[in-house]
Amino acid sequence: MNAPKFGAWSVAESPIRVEYSTVVIEEIRHAVAEGFQRLSRGGIEVGGVLYGIHDGRTVRITATRPIDCEHARGPAFLLSDKDKSALNQQFARDQRDPRLEGLIAVGWYLSHTRSEIALNESDLEIYSTFFPAPWQITMVVHPGRGGAMRAGFFVRNADGTLKSERSYLEFDFPDRLPGALERAARQDRAPAERRPGGLPHREPAPMAPPRHDIPPRQYRPAPAPEFLAAPARRRKWPWLVLWAAAVGGLAFLGVRYAMFQPVSEPISLSVVEREGQLEIDWNHASKSVTGASRGLLEIIDGPDTVRLPLSPQHLAGDKITYARKSGDVEVRMSIEDAGGHKMQEATRFLGRPPAAAAAANSDELVAIQRKRDELEAELRRLRQQNGDQAARIQQLERTLRILQTRIGIDQGKQ
Repeated sequence: MNAPKFGAWSVAESPIRVEYSTVVIEEIRHAVAEGFQRLSRGGIEVGGVLYGIHDGRTVRITATRPIDCEHARGPAFLLSDKDKSALNQQFARDQRDPRLEGLIAVGWYLSHTRSEIALNESDLEIYSTFFPAPWQITMVVHPGRGGAMRAGFFVRNADGTLKSERSYLEFDFPDRLPGALERAARQDRAPAERRPGGLPHREPAPMAPPRHDIPPRQYRPAPAPEFLAAPARRRKWPWLVLWAAAVGGLAFLGVRYAMFQPVSEPISLSVVEREGQLEIDWNHASKSVTGASRGLLEIIDGPDTVRLPLSPQHLAGDKITYARKSGDVEVRMSIEDAGGHKMQEATRFLGRPPAAAAAANSDELVAIQRKRDELEAELRRLRQQNGDQAARIQQLERTLRILQTRIGIDQGKQ
């Protein structure tokens, strides 16, 4: 069997190099395209966990597993509390999956069918909550016409910050691989077929109860023989009509939700250290910021947490300076407009603890003071030399005047 082919994503600005299996790309293409076709206007957005290996600055993607989303808030990929709980359970199940043996979660992917390749508030929340490691990645896929797809990776910088408004490098999905999904499916089935007792080991039992709770199975047995006659068939069409009307209404509401969903500009939260202080800044001209009625800045500095309420004047004002106490500081900003729409972004600073930085600054200060003392000593020496030279000049001038006087006297006598 041929070894899987890999593509690579690497840019000078990124501390992480990403290598991805073309078979996994084909699986993602299939999942995104299937969701894109489920609604006439933009489809629904999907996501999944990326599994692989992490070695130094390289992340290699070799497998993926879908993330369940009930789309309780519309076609966008917004995880409800139930979805988040299910994702935690999925991580535990995947650890017991023999097909993922030796692999770890290196990140996740999601599709954006109605927006560009960027990370919004919900994406950043999922990224920071479920994939917080500095080397874990996010992949955003944007489907286009004719099956074309474009994607970009998002990685955390060495200082913990994240460029969320766009990827460092976008790329087109490679050409389709004929039979790639069939080969991947056979590979997924093979471990379970070869492993004795494979099904009990994978523990599918926890997923069985919901299937037995499906209403049609509960009402399948007839309560009495007389209700199996023709009247039951006469009542079938009204139920089908009601069911079709309900489905049509839900589809209409989904489309209306997608059409009128507000497009949010990112906050572009950033943290930069200058002279031992953290400067917390954001895009003050962003529509999301200018339209906010309130905000909250949360600074998690080691074991300490600081919360600063932000008024519209604070949001429109200058950046905030903060004296950090540890080498790991996470900053979160959340804003809310008058209509109750919320947005949140987070960034992180990683550096030397202040004590180590202070020690380095102290060594630098000692060196500066030593240089200053040397310059002062040199200045005193030059001044002393100048004083000696000035006294010598005055002495020579007096001697010259005496000699000139004597020459004049001698000439007068002659």
